[in-house]
Amino acid sequence: MASGKLQTHTGQTKLVRMLKGFQGSRILAPKLVSEEEANKMPSPSEFLKEMSLSTEERLSSTRVMCRPQITELLDMGETTHQKYSTVDLDQTLFQPFPSEIVFQNYDACEVLEVPLILRNNDKIPRLVKIVEESSPYFKVISPNDICNKVAPGVPSTFRILFTPEENKDYSHVLTCVTEREKFIVPIKARGARAILDFPDELNFGICPVKYSTQKILLVRNIGNREAVFHIQIRR
Repeated sequence: MASGKLQTHTGQTKLVRMLKGFQGSRILAPKLVSEEEANKMPSPSEFLKEMSLSTEERLSSTRVMCRPQITELLDMGETTHQKYSTVDLDQTLFQPFPSEIVFQNYDACEVLEVPLILRNNDKIPRLVKIVEESSPYFKVISPNDICNKVAPGVPSTFRILFTPEENKDYSHVLTCVTEREKFIVPIKARGARAILDFPDELNFGICPVKYSTQKILLVRNIGNREAVFHIQIRR
């Protein structure tokens, strides 16, 4: 009995932490970026720091949300009598947090859980649900009050369970359905990775003109997968 209480308390603590992260996050609208920005790689230290986080640590550090992709607009006359909404049509009635679910640093057959928070952005109560597509690796557990409308500004929390068969990449998509639209929340599971311990920059200091200067560079693979890389010099 004590163990059950401890697990419940731990789960509530995690949820409170996620809600605080949600409240402190900022929402970004989709925007067009240049090809250079789209292909911009993180620095070695940034990549190393990101990949060393557990699933929970990565979620706790999330401070940016994106507006989800709307896949279909629904006829509100068929779902509700409250047809008027203060939320623009290019936005969803519910804002998901996180806007993309990421699992990482997991072992085979380990069960991981991430809460998906859907907050009602409208000024009247609204319904929301997640259509669960069949998957042997991902499972959605809906809240007990899933059939009740969610009050304005109030979150509804779904539990996303992930059980990998092996330490490899997985992907999935959740379809969220409101009274007005369908939108998606992507899921990415990052399996084994090659992680190179590589300096962010090489400083040769003061070098003589027209003289070859050498510097020894030590590169270590601290990941759990074989690495293949090449070095390119840009002027």
